[in-house]
Amino acid sequence: MAFKSTVNRTHLQLVREVEAIGGNVSASASREQMSYTYDALKSYTPEMVEVLIDSVRNPAFLDWEVKEQLQNIKSEIADVSANPQGLLLEALHSVGYSGALAKPLMASESAVNRLDVSSLEEFVAEHYTAPRMVLAASGVDHDALISVVEPLLSDLPCVKRPEEPKYVYVGGDYRCQADSPNTYIALAFEVPGGWNQEKTAMVVTVL
Repeated sequence: MAFKSTVNRTHLQLVREVEAIGGNVSASASREQMSYTYDALKSYTPEMVEVLIDSVRNPAFLDWEVKEQLQNIKSEIADVSANPQGLLLEALHSVGYSGALAKPLMASESAVNRLDVSSLEEFVAEHYTAPRMVLAASGVDHDALISVVEPLLSDLPCVKRPEEPKYVYVGGDYRCQADSPNTYIALAFEVPGGWNQEKTAMVVTVL
């Protein structure tokens, strides 16, 4: 639902604003974070920041847009189900961890069927808060960025950050019979996560 209609602009208006400055928007999700990005010429920084923050903070979640996106997700689920490499990576998490990181990144179709406007609104209200949010930019003066951002984020709810879900690396083995002439094998190892230890993080990145 990223960069769809907001309370301030329709999806079509948003697309036209992005195209007018030759920009490019994208969004991605992983097990540990969601990101919204906007790339354009530096001179358009105020416009970029306003659209980006509006998309994050003020999604309209129009009923028809939500239903359309849910259908798109079901198509993606079907594609992933036919992708052995994707299934293998999901399996590595499900057998390698217990707790939060064992949960699938791609929801099941039954879980998607339970999603609606109210569940999306609840998710945004709970997770899109000041302690959980980071705004990062490159190619722009820091003070200039702050002058644009502060009026747009000064009223962001500063609630207590909830305790992070627990997970434990347990290791495991996963095998799946498939009607295919090819065999896919993967090995996964536990390594220190995050960027708190710079030396370790650099080693993992190089490997």
